[in-house]
This record gives sequence, C-alpha cells and structure tokens, in this order.
Amino acid sequence: MFVTDKKIAEIADNLQSAFEVGSLHSQSSISKIAAHAADELADSGLPTRRSLCLVVAKVALATWTETTIQTKAALS
Repeated sequence: MFVTDKKIAEIADNLQSAFEVGSLHSQSSISKIAAHAADELADSGLPTRRSLCLVVAKVALATWTETTIQTKAALS
C-alpha cells in the first residue's frame, strides 16, 4: 500500500501530542519515535513497515523541531 506525503504528515502531526505532554522530546531517538509512529499507523489502518515508521518518525521530529524554533522566535 502506498502512503502519501500528506498522510505521513498527518500521522506525524498526531504524534506531536506525545512531544508536548508524552514521553517524547527533542533528544528522543528515531527508534523510540518510530515505535510511537507504528502505533499511530496501526490505529489508522496503515501498514507498520519499519521503513515507513522511520520516515514518519523523522517527519514528526522535524515538525517538533520547527515548532520549538517558532515558539522561541515568538518569545524573543
């Protein structure tokens, strides 16, 4: 099954709450984030291939990093 970039971004956005109040943070390993991504993918009925989980994890971490940069800039 092909998963679009839009769907990957949507799943990554769903992971943001794990960064905000969950067990993930900016220094979390990609493997740890990928485990959470696998859960999100499964909940959405999508395949949980390791390569897909890693892509979602990297997008989620990049999204979180961008959010923190924007927040810091807004506070400065």
